[in-house]
Amino acid sequence: MAQFFKAAPKNSIKSRILKNVLVEKLDHQGRGLAFFQNKPLFIDGALIGETLDVQVTESKKRYSKANIIKINQASELRVPAACPHYEQCGGCHLQHTTQDNQISIKQAGLLDLFTRFAKQAPIELEQAVKSNEWGYRRSARFGVQYNRKSKKVEMGFRRALSNDLIDQKVCPVLKAPLELLIVPLKELLNSLTSKADLGHVEMIWSDQGVVVLLRHLKVLPKGDVALITAFSEQYQVNFYSQPNKNELVCLTGDNKLSYQLPQWNSTLNFNATDFLQVNEAVNQQMVAQALTWLDVNKQDKVLDLFCGLGNFTLPIATLVESVVGVEGVQKMVDRATDNAQANGINNSTFFQADLSAEHLSKQPWASSSFNKVLLDPARAGALESIPFILSLKPSHIVYVSCDPVTLARDSQLLLEKGYKLDKLGLLDMFPQTGHMESMALFIK
Repeated sequence: MAQFFKAAPKNSIKSRILKNVLVEKLDHQGRGLAFFQNKPLFIDGALIGETLDVQVTESKKRYSKANIIKINQASELRVPAACPHYEQCGGCHLQHTTQDNQISIKQAGLLDLFTRFAKQAPIELEQAVKSNEWGYRRSARFGVQYNRKSKKVEMGFRRALSNDLIDQKVCPVLKAPLELLIVPLKELLNSLTSKADLGHVEMIWSDQGVVVLLRHLKVLPKGDVALITAFSEQYQVNFYSQPNKNELVCLTGDNKLSYQLPQWNSTLNFNATDFLQVNEAVNQQMVAQALTWLDVNKQDKVLDLFCGLGNFTLPIATLVESVVGVEGVQKMVDRATDNAQANGINNSTFFQADLSAEHLSKQPWASSSFNKVLLDPARAGALESIPFILSLKPSHIVYVSCDPVTLARDSQLLLEKGYKLDKLGLLDMFPQTGHMESMALFIK
């Protein structure tokens, strides 16, 4: 039977070149927004008021995406990117504009989300919490891939919208001791006989100095361990290996890691695989602001949900009658408990619970009375926890969020149940990127 094929039209929307597109606004991720064929056209790296020639890379029913080919009229807020990898790397998104404008973009996005999702009339934002725009990041994970053709290890961040790695040489958002180790670490990995069996590698800054965590798929040969030991001695590195997700081995250096919260005279011990807030300066300001917004005093009984290893809980404990921290991962609960004991804090208690599950009221800690609540959930938000929080009828709720969309969504329920959004502010935890951390205060 004969088959007939119809050739795709040459002028298909995808890959089509559009001339002199005007960028009308930016979304909350800092992407330029224009309009084509009566639907939004998102353009990475664009700024308001610019006219651009772009190439459409994706066309959906409700929106399209495009890349910049040529800037015909640039914004006065456009600046040269400081990182030579910026055009390829998928880590940073906003190096093409000033830090002040980055903050303005994120603040506008935060207000827009609250207006649309929480149906909250715009309020005046609190002053943004910020840090140095460069050299702020105290942890990073690099992808590691073995190229069987060249027989070399590639190490770096992933390219934008790709699983391929860039040829990483620098990263100006990293703390200087970490950035300086990128090239030597890549050379070390290429010297290992087990280089074809490596997973990823992380670098962390701690009180004990630089920490390197290497994920590997097979047992490291003795010769490779010797090379790692020599590298650690040369660069004064604490080196950990992770043969599987449940095992961690300290090969060289200090077996105990920590960071400081000096305002509360607290030292928090952590494991090389634990979650840490990546921006040390913003983290300390964030904790201070949270305690100020909670208006804590010696009569308060505070509930800290998604407490991690006690980043908020321990400072809260120094100012209140009692505090209960709840976390979903038992090892973090154990770490927080140990941290409280090590810091001489005896008015805090920690529990494990699945905070994404319903019926939190049946948990053993839930029968206690709490008059104030702090929560700092992951990107998925805290929708399942909100009904229980409401049942406590706390006077103050401070919600710290790493995703403004889920914060705005969860806020809607609090606002419907009689709470007022009293304060809202940006935490610029990730300068040069479109990622947004924020904090909201709700008062009954």
